[in-house]
Parts: sequence; C-alpha cells; structure tokens
Amino acid sequence: MQYLRTAVFSTIIALSLGACQSGTPSANEQDAAAGFTPAKPDGAVQVSFTHEEDTTQVKIRFSIGGKEKEKSFEVPLAKDVDSADLYRTVWDKPNSAYIGVLKQSRVTRYFHASVGDDGELKIFHVGTPPEAIWHYAEGELGLGKTTVKTKTELTDSYQHNLNSGTIIADFIVRLEPATGSKDSVQLYSEYGGANKTLTVAVPNGYTPKIQLTDKPGHVVFGLLRDDGFDGVYDIKVEGGHLNVTSLRRVY
Repeated sequence: MQYLRTAVFSTIIALSLGACQSGTPSANEQDAAAGFTPAKPDGAVQVSFTHEEDTTQVKIRFSIGGKEKEKSFEVPLAKDVDSADLYRTVWDKPNSAYIGVLKQSRVTRYFHASVGDDGELKIFHVGTPPEAIWHYAEGELGLGKTTVKTKTELTDSYQHNLNSGTIIADFIVRLEPATGSKDSVQLYSEYGGANKTLTVAVPNGYTPKIQLTDKPGHVVFGLLRDDGFDGVYDIKVEGGHLNVTSLRRVY
C-alpha cells in the first residue's frame, strides 16, 4: 500500500527541491509501519473543534482513571473537510494516545495525551511523533486522505493573469508527461520569469491532478483516487514570488 508522509519543511521556488523528490522508505520505516499494533485504551479521548472570529481551535479532552484534563490549541484547520476526517487518534499505550489533526496546509499536527510519572494527565503538542504512530494514522487510518467535495475543481492545466507585489504576469501550473516514464508526471509552475519543473512519481491507482482553490494565486497539486484527493505540493504566488511547498512525500 502506498502512503503519503507528511513533510515538515517548505521550499521556496528559488531553492533546490531535490530533497523533496519521491523516494523509497527505509527498512526501519517499513518495520515501524508493519509491526505496530494499537494498544487497548484504559481511558478515552474526545476531540472537538470550535470557531472564534478568525481562529479555529482544537479542544482535546482526556479522561482516565477517574481523572480528566481538557486543553485547547489554536490550529488553522483544513477547509471543506468533514469533522470526522480532520483527526485520528492512535493509542500506543493503555494510558497514552497521539492525536493527529489535519491543518489547512494539509500538513498534520500531532498532540500527545498521557499520564505522567506523577500520575497527572498531560496534553501537549509534539513536533514529530514516533514513526509507527504517523505511519498508522496516515496510512492505516487514512488521515489526510479526505473526500473531494463536489465544488472542488480538478484540472490538468491552470493559467491566470495575476497582479502580485509589483509584478503582473500569468500564473501557470500544468501537468506534462515525464520523459521515459509511465509511472511519473512532470509538474510545471511559472510566475514572473521564475519557473520550476518537478518530476513526481505516481503510485498505481492514483491520478495526478491540480486542485483549484478560492484564491486565483493558489493551487494544490495532488493525487486522486476513488477514496479522495491527497495533496502533495502547495503552489502559490505571494508578494510577487512563486512558492512551492511540499505537503507530503510519496512513498
């Protein structure tokens, strides 16, 4: 099964994107994904979302052993996604659970609910959870593999004349055949004299597509299959600059 791994870095178009290319998982990563079995929880985790003015909050309630703790975090949540698809919970121990939440950028933010050595309940943000946790949350549980809404337009080519910063130019993003490869596609993006071509592997069963957004200077390249659309690169023009951000690494 092919998985999409959340990347934790962004790459500006003027920099090399070689490190973001498709790769093969290491033996350790494969073992982490294959050997993990969730623990039977001794407690419960409840996740809810609230909107206050221009901010969104994730509220996590952790209860175990007759104790309860609740904590809220401000997170820019993914839009046009059902609440049930915004998060996944993975118990690694009977008193320890990781909660992955899907951000607007389609990057996953993780939180950890656990019982400390002093017996007190704790909930805090973690930069990167153990490999087995994110493999399970994003692979087996499908976090990030959200259903495409009917109002979302998918295309193979996009062009729009854009005024950004001091530059007026065509913002162009299109898919091109990859030379000598039937299992890859070339992603071309251009604005104001800057351009970039990336070769992206396309796993079996996926179709490469460009997803339009409500902003003319912003599109998302990703992979489409029957159960949803997985964003891979976020492409936008800001302040006259063309920015390409790796959302997920294709294994």
